[in-house]
Amino acid sequence: MAGSVLACLACAPALAQWEEDPAPAPATPFDLVTQSDPEARMLLEAEELVYDLDNDRVSAVGAVEIYYREYAIEAPEVIYDQRTQRVVARGGVKVTEPDGNVLYADHIELTDDFRQGFLQELTLVTPERARFAAANAERIDDNITIFNRGVYTACEPCREQPDKAPVWQLKAARIIHDQDEKVVRYEDASFEFLGVPVAYLPFFSHPDPTVTRKSGFLRPDIRYASDVGFSVGIPYFFNLAPNYDLTVTGAAFSNQGLLADVEWRHRLVNGSYSIRAAGINQMNPDDFESVQSNRDWRGALQAQGAFNINEFWQWGFQGHLISDSKFLDDYYFDSDTQLRDTLFLTGMSARNYFDARIINYQVLREYDESTSVTPAEFYAASDTYGHSNYFDHPNNELPVVHPVVDYNYILDRPVLGGRVSFDANFLSLSRADADFVAADGSGCPLYGLETGNFSTDPNALTAENLEDCTLLGVPGDMTRLVAQASWERSLVTPAGQIITPFASLRGDAYAIDVEDPYLGTAGFPVVGQFINTGEDQLVRGMATLGLEGRWPILVTAGWGYQVFEPVAQLVARPDAEDNSLIPNEDAISLVFDDTNLFSRDKFSGYDRLEGGTRLNAGVRYKMQANAGFSASALFGQSYHLAGENPFPLGSGLETDRSDYVAAAYVSPIDSLEIGSRVRLDEDDFQVMRQDFQVRGTVGPVSGIGIYTSISADPTRNVLYDRREVQGLGSLQLNDEWKVFGGARYELEGPNDSQWIAQSIGIGYEDECIAFAIQYEQTFVRDGNIEPDERITFSLSLRTLTETRLSASLDGS
Repeated sequence: MAGSVLACLACAPALAQWEEDPAPAPATPFDLVTQSDPEARMLLEAEELVYDLDNDRVSAVGAVEIYYREYAIEAPEVIYDQRTQRVVARGGVKVTEPDGNVLYADHIELTDDFRQGFLQELTLVTPERARFAAANAERIDDNITIFNRGVYTACEPCREQPDKAPVWQLKAARIIHDQDEKVVRYEDASFEFLGVPVAYLPFFSHPDPTVTRKSGFLRPDIRYASDVGFSVGIPYFFNLAPNYDLTVTGAAFSNQGLLADVEWRHRLVNGSYSIRAAGINQMNPDDFESVQSNRDWRGALQAQGAFNINEFWQWGFQGHLISDSKFLDDYYFDSDTQLRDTLFLTGMSARNYFDARIINYQVLREYDESTSVTPAEFYAASDTYGHSNYFDHPNNELPVVHPVVDYNYILDRPVLGGRVSFDANFLSLSRADADFVAADGSGCPLYGLETGNFSTDPNALTAENLEDCTLLGVPGDMTRLVAQASWERSLVTPAGQIITPFASLRGDAYAIDVEDPYLGTAGFPVVGQFINTGEDQLVRGMATLGLEGRWPILVTAGWGYQVFEPVAQLVARPDAEDNSLIPNEDAISLVFDDTNLFSRDKFSGYDRLEGGTRLNAGVRYKMQANAGFSASALFGQSYHLAGENPFPLGSGLETDRSDYVAAAYVSPIDSLEIGSRVRLDEDDFQVMRQDFQVRGTVGPVSGIGIYTSISADPTRNVLYDRREVQGLGSLQLNDEWKVFGGARYELEGPNDSQWIAQSIGIGYEDECIAFAIQYEQTFVRDGNIEPDERITFSLSLRTLTETRLSASLDGS
């Protein structure tokens, strides 16, 4: 016997009868099958084998299971005809193929190698739960299946009514499934929704359900806006190789013409990169209200990549070239209000970290269109001043970083029983124009530009017309080098206290050149800030000694445990020098709360130093119940004990006793979290800042809600109390339907109460179809984002297609 055959026979009398037969037993059909493939192995299980020597047939009868070359056949009866070399299975047959497809049929005829055959009344279920069904089908060369009078769907059959039409299906005279090409083709087909034909498709094809990458058309994108008109974008994906591809999109805009969009993606052994280019020659540029959009040729080029040099080092880039700040928004490209061009080199190991970056920012913001000048006058005025106008060229107010370098190293052996680390930072940047912002977030009149008109008098820049503005960025060049060595050691006393002494030594070197003459050589005051013009070099240092003590007290009970932890931290150092002489590039943001109560330097960056002697004190609490309930909290205050207090007015840290900070977080169940942070005035406990958040899922309801309150502080250019609520949520009506929505509302601010944005929608999703319709409305202008009302509809037919339609109701 050439092959290995195992027959598990449950019928002992039949076996005894064969043993008494003096004639030699004929070869089983399965011996004959394996003779053509000596490497093949077959396992047969059946209740009995019946030999028909006259007709050269052998039948396996009763709970037949055959396993051969990764195929599996289950049937009540399987017959092998030696003359035709065909295997016939009938009566509720199940065939499992090597790729995971499962065939159910009433009658199957296969060649003895299982590669070709004929099937009747069959259903094929793919591993992705897609289904083919047909009156009959042919199997050719082990890879092509032709379904005659076939049906394809990705919907599960209805359990209560199996004969009921699925949500959607494709019916065709012939369906050809080519498993080598991974494609399904239809001839004389119709698309049915809820059993009703809605589209006739003479010829149609799509990738088979196993495909994740296949050349072909992707879902179309259909939208409408008054300035560009109706648009249909149809992408075509070229699967050129497993590691690179090309997507070409032609988007037709009824008002503006054809936009071409090409994206190339390439994965290499050590990384990947992508390049995307888009452009259009606009037919009707005058349809746009924006000055930036009113031009013939518009486009963008974007590229990014990241590559591994070795196991420790990586380099990469990200870059953007755009014709104007409105292009990405006008033509529906996903973008933030600010782009960042970057070239970086990063290295990381267990004890070392290095990161170097060259950065150029591009802000996507346009000038104030309330001005009563023409675009020509607008640009001419900008040239007159020798500066780019604030409203039209905000990129000149952002720095070009060339470069910023961060390095951290942790010594691999203890020093005096503690850990020693080294940190260094190098920064070099340039900025063309001063960057001001008003308290209400609007622009400030700069370089003689008053709101609504132009002035040619440079002296128009006065303290009066800038009194409500804050200087965020200083024009000119700045270079700095910061180096710091730190040491700390944690000791645990017999009583359980954790004592951590620490020390650090830091040195800074600055080279500054403030070029803008409008800031004044004697220093121009802007909300208490004084900036000197001209060149300057500064060197400063800071030595720090400190001691932190914590005493965690564990209390256990039958229901769970609690931890009470008093914390005190004493930090001593000399006064900080030259804070007011150095432009503040990275320490502008200072939010005093529970997260930085015990920070050794509470400034967010290097350009401001914390000096003097300070005591930070508070108590932490944590509770965990066996039933799943958990909670944590913190309450504390900071005390300035000696030296000069470097913190600005309104920060909550400018007095000898700081404001109180507190936080509490509660999780009643695993899927629900409630948290709040608050800063309270040191004298009367007035709420100076509060953030409250609820996030989670309870039954059919899930969502997140946020409340924010910030008290007015004119000394920090916050002229109004600000209170705002926002939330996102969904309600699952049943297994398929849900409603969802969101809202953002300003309770109090410079414009009193007002809606900022709101949305509501309804969606349906099951195993084969998903669709949603959403209404969105925005009320407040923010950069390039204008007030808008929009309806968006999306539809997804699993394994088949996706589409999205978005239209602005006000025509914008």
